[in-house]
Amino acid sequence: MRNRNFRLLPLGLILIPAISKSVVPEQARDIAVFNQRDFPSYNVSGLLQPDHIVNRLNKLGIKAVSLNATQILNGALRDKKFIALVLPYGNTFPKEDINAIRDFHSHGGSLILTGVPFTHPVSYQSGHGWVDQGNETDIALFGANGVGVGGFGSGSAAKLTIPKRDPLGLREIYVKRNPGTNVQTLDVSSLPAEDTVTPFLEEGGQPVAAAIYHNDKQFHGAIDIWTDHPDTGDYDAWDTEQFILRSCVYLLNQKGLLSLNKVKSDYAKISKIPTPQIYKNVVLPSVARPYPTFQPKMNPPARHLYVADVSKLSPSQKILLLTLQGLVNRSKPRIYFIFDKYDTFWLKQMQKRGQTGSDILVKKPMSLVNTFRSAFKGAVIPDPKIYDSPDVAVDAAAAYNLLVATPKLASSLHLPVKMDLRGKFHNDADAFRYIRKKLMPHLNTYLSLCLDPAILDTGAIDQIVAAKGITWWVTGSAAESFPGADMAAELQQAKKMLAAMPLDSVVHGFYWRGNGIGLDEGPGVSLASQFGKITTVSDYVTNFSVLSGVQLKSIKQKYHPVPPKYDPSKVYLAITFSDGDNLCTWRGYFLNYFRNPLHGTIPIGWGMGPSLIDCAPTEVQWYYDHATPDDEFISDVSGVGYIYPPDWATALKHKNQAFRSFYNWTDLYMHRMDMKTLRLMGVDAPSIAKVASVMPDVSFLMPDYGYQGETSYKQLTYTLPSGQEIFRAGTGGGSGQQLANDVRARVGDIRPAFLNVFVMNWSTSLSDLRDMLKILGPNYVAVTPSQLAELYRESRTPK
Repeated sequence: MRNRNFRLLPLGLILIPAISKSVVPEQARDIAVFNQRDFPSYNVSGLLQPDHIVNRLNKLGIKAVSLNATQILNGALRDKKFIALVLPYGNTFPKEDINAIRDFHSHGGSLILTGVPFTHPVSYQSGHGWVDQGNETDIALFGANGVGVGGFGSGSAAKLTIPKRDPLGLREIYVKRNPGTNVQTLDVSSLPAEDTVTPFLEEGGQPVAAAIYHNDKQFHGAIDIWTDHPDTGDYDAWDTEQFILRSCVYLLNQKGLLSLNKVKSDYAKISKIPTPQIYKNVVLPSVARPYPTFQPKMNPPARHLYVADVSKLSPSQKILLLTLQGLVNRSKPRIYFIFDKYDTFWLKQMQKRGQTGSDILVKKPMSLVNTFRSAFKGAVIPDPKIYDSPDVAVDAAAAYNLLVATPKLASSLHLPVKMDLRGKFHNDADAFRYIRKKLMPHLNTYLSLCLDPAILDTGAIDQIVAAKGITWWVTGSAAESFPGADMAAELQQAKKMLAAMPLDSVVHGFYWRGNGIGLDEGPGVSLASQFGKITTVSDYVTNFSVLSGVQLKSIKQKYHPVPPKYDPSKVYLAITFSDGDNLCTWRGYFLNYFRNPLHGTIPIGWGMGPSLIDCAPTEVQWYYDHATPDDEFISDVSGVGYIYPPDWATALKHKNQAFRSFYNWTDLYMHRMDMKTLRLMGVDAPSIAKVASVMPDVSFLMPDYGYQGETSYKQLTYTLPSGQEIFRAGTGGGSGQQLANDVRARVGDIRPAFLNVFVMNWSTSLSDLRDMLKILGPNYVAVTPSQLAELYRESRTPK
């Protein structure tokens, strides 16, 4: 390592003279944080929130702003107020922005980096979203096309150590970790000879986290900081955030913009950010499931349902009636609500099938309060000053047979107020703690609903109240201004709750409701998976407390099991639609596809959440009845519910038993739904093989939510040693031309070829599929998933 001549100052800080104003303009002191919705991260925690970093810096008095990819592309970094850009997504970076970032860097702008920087370019593709283009290492290096932050080396598995000078003040917050775990070091030899390095964390004498002082001509004046990216589960995001915040403070000091006293004060404030509890080897409570099914089932619906149109009521009126619906339907479904045309459609289907009879029309919905006054004991009043208080109120309603009401509604309906939550909690975390300690013992810990209080009126809470489930929410990094919001503290309460719930309990709802609102999908599913909890996306469902009362033990599919005659000169395509694990989609969204004149003209595999047979059997029956022999339903995603298999049960002690338990449920429900295969999500090749090993009756699997960047056909379509076929997604959706281009790119001149044509339902129509096949021509043949597997086996059978 090169010789460095730095002067040691108090706190172990290394202060260099301020950079000349010709390099860094006088007004440059603000921090830009790259913050892009749905941008993939790699080698850094998905729980690391860019919004949170911005908020933390501003609270320290360091002005920070978010910049998205478009703003950077359009020249936002040319604003001379920015002294540094934080890239918080690990190894990934926006490919189209690299010239703007390089230009910023070449004018003395500093880069604060997470993971191994600039090794995974990401581009936005219409119909695909943000797509990782794969591993590329040259961009990080120096030269005309390099961004100039240096290369990396593999960890040596030596002990991680903090240098004696400790420039970031890490000793006061450092938690020991296993050596060599997910460590990649800065390759000092890849830097120009005139550049110098100050290490913050080392492994075997090599810097894991460090500052690079650019004295080279190309990036003169910039100070780049590599931050650590540990592999420590719950601790990861907190640790990386600590490095980023401290690095920003350190950088401003090195630029002569912060005094040592301010640095000391800021480090002390950053140290006080609560450390998350690390969950390892958790033993979950052993509690008998209150029903034999995966999802709760109500009793069969009443012969005559009370039916009321609530579409024009206020949100507070709807919430009150939904809690009433849950309480009344707990013993026998008797109330059915019309929110829109789809509720009318499914009511008519129930009547058509004899699952219920003629309805009792209720012209004044609020009159149901008097009709069923014996079903409840009074009202619970939420606190408008605590954002999550309505969720607490729903839990209290479920536990104590109450209606959620505003003071005005309670008064007008003559409801005795049994619980008043106003002024009861200091913040959302306090409210969450109350749910966990006071209400959970009275509720069904096999069922919960993660739902933003702002949409409690949309219909999802009736079944949760009926089955005494637990309603909760984590506000999110962009919700700091919400009354009572504290995402970090709420998240810790959520972890405590998940650790106190039994294996294979189900989370309804969804973790996201806008950029930075909620945990977000990936972190939410990952968190639930770590604790052995299964997500079934269902934030916009209605009347499950009625529909789940319909009994349907199993159902058979219509699809053609016999494929067309095998031709070795052809490319065979199984088109598989996404997002059917989202139980909301079957309520109305997919009706549009099944009513389309093109339906039945193209073989399609429809992903469907198999537990829909518990929640809404009438919907399952309708789609199976209206399927053609060219339609096949597959289990979506990852099994009986939405999990990430690599994350499953990682916080638990009995990991293998938990893995088998999840796939035992999956096997049971795939048989009930006559499904032959399943889509896995968030997986790599080893985790695909692991799932296959516990699902021996499944002869082929169709992993991936869209194309994941495999570079060869053999990585997409192959056979495991067990004999099970794997068809990984080769596409992501989009127009017919885009799909055709992707198909050709994946198979090249390989014949025969067999490809899983994944289609994102939100962005691709049946006419797009028709156009794709027309563009590809007659040598590309669409088949069902099962036919694809059969043809592939035939191609491998010796003649």
